[in-house]
Amino acid sequence: MRKMVVLGMGAAALLATAAFAQDEDNTRLAAAEKSAAFTKLDTDADGRVSAIEAAADSKVAQGFTAADADKDGYLSKAEFAQLGKSMDHAAPDDRTAPPTAPRSESSPPSDYSAPPK
Repeated sequence: MRKMVVLGMGAAALLATAAFAQDEDNTRLAAAEKSAAFTKLDTDADGRVSAIEAAADSKVAQGFTAADADKDGYLSKAEFAQLGKSMDHAAPDDRTAPPTAPRSESSPPSDYSAPPK
């Protein structure tokens, strides 16, 4: 019985180590992809992305004004990284679904159980 406990704990430790290593690899890969995306958008290689350069990527263009923290008309690497983090943390529905109009207080609630008349 004791061997089973020791083996179980060893297996759990190995799995945790593998999961941590995979998370670290994923983080490095994501950082490299974001750096490559920044470099690709920075067509004049001045170390910043202008609104015109950002227009090449609809997601970056959409969040450009909010991401430009110092309001200088450019995204620095740090501002670009922050934009990427905010896009990563947005719920999938927030990134893809169009905004919906609020329902009016006067409209009756939908009753989907009744057949249409």
